[in-house]
Amino acid sequence: MKLSTHYSETKFKSFTFEEQIGALNKLILSLEKNLTEAEKRSQIIEHILELYLLVEKPLPQKMQLFIKELNPHLSPHQLLNKLYFYCDGAIRKDSQMALQTEKGKVILDPDIRQKAKQITVICDNLRSVFNVGSLFRTAECLGIGKIIVCGITPTPEHSNMPKTAMGTEKLVAWQYFPSTTEAIAFCHQEGFFIYALETIDNAKSVFQTVYQFPLAIVIGNEALGIESSILELCDEFITLPQLGWKNCLNVGVATGIVLYQILFGGFNG
Repeated sequence: MKLSTHYSETKFKSFTFEEQIGALNKLILSLEKNLTEAEKRSQIIEHILELYLLVEKPLPQKMQLFIKELNPHLSPHQLLNKLYFYCDGAIRKDSQMALQTEKGKVILDPDIRQKAKQITVICDNLRSVFNVGSLFRTAECLGIGKIIVCGITPTPEHSNMPKTAMGTEKLVAWQYFPSTTEAIAFCHQEGFFIYALETIDNAKSVFQTVYQFPLAIVIGNEALGIESSILELCDEFITLPQLGWKNCLNVGVATGIVLYQILFGGFNG
C-alpha cells in the first residue's frame, strides 16, 4: 500500500530544518486519519522513524518525545492518546447544527424523572468537544443524573464547551476519571449495572433490552469504539440495529436514541 505522503531520503535531506519538522508533523497528524487502518498506520509510523534518523538537529521537545515513544506495535487506542497530548488536546471539529425553538415540554411524571436521575453516561476517550457538548445538551434535556468523562474526553472546562453545550455543562453533574477502568469500578461500587453501547455480535438491541437501574452506559471513541479490555468490565452489551452498511452513526445521536428508549420505550420495567 502506497502512502499518500512519502518523502525519499534524498528529498528529505534537501529540506531545511524547519521543512523537515513540517514534514514530520504532517506525517504525525496523518496518523489520526488512519487509526483504523492497521497496515497504513504501521507504514506511516515506520516512515516517521526512518526520517527521524536523518534529522541532524534536536527536534522540538514535544515532537522528540512523541517519536521516541512511537512504534508500529502500538494499539490504536494507545496511539490515539499519544496523538491527543502531542496536539495539546486539539481535536478535529465535527460539523453540527444546533436546533433550538421554544423551551421543551416539561415531563412531570415522577417515575420517569426518578429513573433519569439513576442514569450515568460514561464517555470512553471521546475526542470531539462537539460530541461531548451534544451529550450534555441531551442529558440536560432528559434530566440524566451524571456524565463521567474519561481519559482524553474533553471536560466542561474545555474552552469550546460553553459554545457546543450551550450552557448545559453547568446544569448537568459531571465527574472526571483518568481512565474508563476507574470510572467503571467506581460505578460498580455504587451499585450501577454497566451497559456498553457497541456494535458487536453478542450485543442485544436497545429496543429489546430490559434495563436494570441504576445504570451506566459506556460510549466509545468515535473512530475506535470501546476497547476490548473495557468491554470485559461491562455487565451487558447493547446496540442499535442498522439497515445500512456504513456503521457510522454519530455518537451523540446514538446515545440520544438509547436514552430516550430507556426512559420512554416501555421496556424499562
